[in-house]
Amino acid sequence: MTALGFVLDDTVLTELGRADQEVHALLMAYDEYHLRMTVPVLTLAVAEAVLTPDQRLLLSGTLKILSHVRIAFIADEEESTRLADVLTYQGGAPDMGAAHAVAVAQHLDWPILTMSMKRWEPIAALLPYSLDLYEVKDPD
Repeated sequence: MTALGFVLDDTVLTELGRADQEVHALLMAYDEYHLRMTVPVLTLAVAEAVLTPDQRLLLSGTLKILSHVRIAFIADEEESTRLADVLTYQGGAPDMGAAHAVAVAQHLDWPILTMSMKRWEPIAALLPYSLDLYEVKDPD
């Protein structure tokens, strides 16, 4: 897979909302170099659910200033079917944020950018295909 962009997962969005300076700088650099980023709307909702109102505003404002970020909505039956396919693999307790990130990543053929590979282990174990994940690591 040639990364023409990244799908941002909830861990990245949460840290962005919590004003993580390294994540902010990384995404600003990606944006400056015209690297496209997509935020699945259900993944965004999962991230926002753990943030305070002020953190949500910070996240929203940051996403708005990044000119190469697009929000991926579920706008038609085809997108709904892609999401349903991923949810089917997850079984009884679906992770909507992860499912939408996977569906969008599969559709775009882009990797998922995450702060935690561990977050993806249970999801990856249920899927019949491999996930292309890039982990943002603390430079310290």
